[in-house]
Amino acid sequence: MTVCGKCLAGLAALALVSCGTTGTVFRQTLERDYSIVRYQQSQVMMVDEVGDAMLIRQLDTIPIKIFDHLFHRSLPQAVSDRDRQTADPDFRIGKTNPLDNDLLLNQFAEVIRRHTPDIWPVMGEEHVWSPDAKKYMRYGYWHRLGRRLSGKQEDFPCPLFMHSKLLLCLACGWTSRYCVTGTEEALMERILSYPDRSLQLHQLFEDSYVLNGGDIYMALLTCENVLAGQPHRTERADDPMQRKLAYIRNDSKPLGDNYGAWYHFFGIALYAMLRPRIVSTAVANFESTGSFFMEGPDRQETLINYYGALFGHRFKKMIRDGSWRMP
Repeated sequence: MTVCGKCLAGLAALALVSCGTTGTVFRQTLERDYSIVRYQQSQVMMVDEVGDAMLIRQLDTIPIKIFDHLFHRSLPQAVSDRDRQTADPDFRIGKTNPLDNDLLLNQFAEVIRRHTPDIWPVMGEEHVWSPDAKKYMRYGYWHRLGRRLSGKQEDFPCPLFMHSKLLLCLACGWTSRYCVTGTEEALMERILSYPDRSLQLHQLFEDSYVLNGGDIYMALLTCENVLAGQPHRTERADDPMQRKLAYIRNDSKPLGDNYGAWYHFFGIALYAMLRPRIVSTAVANFESTGSFFMEGPDRQETLINYYGALFGHRFKKMIRDGSWRMP
């Protein structure tokens, strides 16, 4: 179906009028004339109207970045990882699943049992869109399109499809900016106390679980925030915190993207804790497809995404039915 210019202009005008009904702070932040400003929550805010407006504007910068990367390979992470792997002609990406979910579930359950009765597990609450942002989702694309056509906004609007705030932040690696837990720095300090290549998945969860007082959502999110704070930085392989992580991939040599393996696991496990299995596995598969085009094939990342989603689903069931009490 073709949309004529008059119809498009009319929809944009209607959106501009409707925008007057949204909250003043949200609207003013959304319509600010700014070059890309890095937003960072200064404290825990489960609902953050200023952050929501900044997030929507930041999401509008994604399409052109993806387009630019597909043609110019502009993301430093993709280039540095590929160079590191191809430097050794004998390196082979693993083809088998690196995660033993039965073992991991037992280890996570043991962590919870170890700290009861002092700490009891709770599912926790998710970071969500503010009421003004939810209302804006109904017509926001047309409002920003109108601003783009009138020259008031530089970026072309990105369709948000009413997706959850958490999903969009996970997809972009921005949870550490828009979904703060307040325990990130403390967890970083604990990670740095481990010997190099010694920290295991369940040990990181345990440290975060204790710091967050048994809140499972916050515990997994803190792990994600710490691991994926700046996922595309070139020097991430040399980060002191990265060197503490045990190699969890199944490659021929420890040259693969281990850092990505860690934050992909915690990110998709967190999302699977909050959504039905069919939804979380679909998101895992979609993310793997996107990574294939953006960074090239990586069977290990694909498997970690899929089995990480299955882990999150089973972990949620274990918390809810109380089976974590059983050795």
